[in-house]
Amino acid sequence: MNTTAARRGSVLALLLSAALGLAGLSVAPVQAADDATIYVVQGLPGRTVDVAVDGDPVAEGVRTAVVTKGFDVAAGSRKVTFSDDGEVLLERMLEVSAGSSWDVVLHLPADDDADPAVTVFRNDLSAVPRGKASLTVAHTARVGEADIRVDDEVLFADIENGESLNLVVPVATYRVAIVPAGKSSPVVLGPIDLTVKGGALNRVYAIGDPSKKTMNVAVHVIETGSTGSAAPDRVDTGTGGQAERLQRPGTALWS
Repeated sequence: MNTTAARRGSVLALLLSAALGLAGLSVAPVQAADDATIYVVQGLPGRTVDVAVDGDPVAEGVRTAVVTKGFDVAAGSRKVTFSDDGEVLLERMLEVSAGSSWDVVLHLPADDDADPAVTVFRNDLSAVPRGKASLTVAHTARVGEADIRVDDEVLFADIENGESLNLVVPVATYRVAIVPAGKSSPVVLGPIDLTVKGGALNRVYAIGDPSKKTMNVAVHVIETGSTGSAAPDRVDTGTGGQAERLQRPGTALWS
């Protein structure tokens, strides 16, 4: 097997195991009413990262593409510090509300010369209809604007670094690829098979740098529970401004 095939195979294995609940699966923790829950997603290639909140260590030696377990913090302004071998990479102040859940993603920005970045995504843990899954795809790789193709159709368009989009989809396996915006090649990541877990929020993060052949994915699956009705009870959203465009008839994901 050549290097490219081996890399794709390892990425595919990660995706499948995480999405099927064998890795990266979280059960929304029981938390105090005035606490928030934070997960850290380590999206920097080739590093192990230590994490502290308000100066207190919460995770050590977090490797690339790993999602930490959730940890509770008091609502309000919290300082999150990321360091590598004792050297502080960056610090970020977060404002979290009581009862909320967040993914804090340490990743490469789009600019080659820029320092690592942190993007914070709030986790919508609303129950999804039975037989459905909540799927959020986030662009946190060193790539310019990108399109995310699902089953050979562009469903996430013009996504910039630090943006995401969410869809409620039937439980199934989807063929996913990332390409430069408005183009069909070169394929930056994939194509890979992603099996989404029903009754859960499935978060998929593209991470790494294609120019250095470090593209990878981090997958975080959080159980949300299901409602008894198959009718949608939530609105497709995102931070990329493309959600309205995606709500059109004839799209396979709406079956």
